[in-house]
Amino acid sequence: MRPSGPLPPRVYWARRLVLLAIVLMVTVLVWWLVSAPGDANETAAPGASTTRTPVSSSSPTTDVRPQRDPVVRHPRRTRHSPTPGATSTAPAAPPSKTPTKKPRPTKTPLADPTGPCTPTGVDMSIDVSDAKAGDSNTATFELTSLDTVACTLEITPSTLVVKVTSGSDTVWSSDDCPDALLAKQIVVRADPASQYEFSWGGERSSDGCRPVDSAVSPGGYWIQAALIGGEPHKAYFDLKQG
Repeated sequence: MRPSGPLPPRVYWARRLVLLAIVLMVTVLVWWLVSAPGDANETAAPGASTTRTPVSSSSPTTDVRPQRDPVVRHPRRTRHSPTPGATSTAPAAPPSKTPTKKPRPTKTPLADPTGPCTPTGVDMSIDVSDAKAGDSNTATFELTSLDTVACTLEITPSTLVVKVTSGSDTVWSSDDCPDALLAKQIVVRADPASQYEFSWGGERSSDGCRPVDSAVSPGGYWIQAALIGGEPHKAYFDLKQG
């Protein structure tokens, strides 16, 4: 009761109080652990028998094992045939795409002629292909107006001259055969070019367009054309052995 030692007496009393508190806490904890299951059975129902049925030692022991989570398998999708009388809902068809029509380009109207063409106001280019000796050959004259947007050109033997030459040799001339030039009225524009076709029979010509016995031999030839009063134009072609 009278602590003795080098320290003051209150230190020893404090140690004793701490030790006593620890002992009381341990005692209360043990009592709670032991009495808790019994209290639950005693308070189950008033007036009920508290006699416990002894467990037979021969009863089989249930082996309690942790259960694994069941594997969830998704059922396969199956196609069901429609039930008679039931209305089947079919997927809606995608809307049809109507092709968009592109607007057609507007054509620029051709210019109307303002008067007759002058021989110097018309440019000419000649397109001609190779041919076999003795066969006819067609040349295309492309005419373009130089002075006005559009003008009228009368093509006749008196306004157009056509020749086929080989060097200094005049093989054929429209002066000999004027009827070979077809009379035609053409509207010549600055754009696009107008066309006039001339067909040569592949033979020589003579005064009055009389037949000539000498044949035209294979080789290189020129076709020349000019509006009377205008500049001459020419194009080269070959006559090949037939």
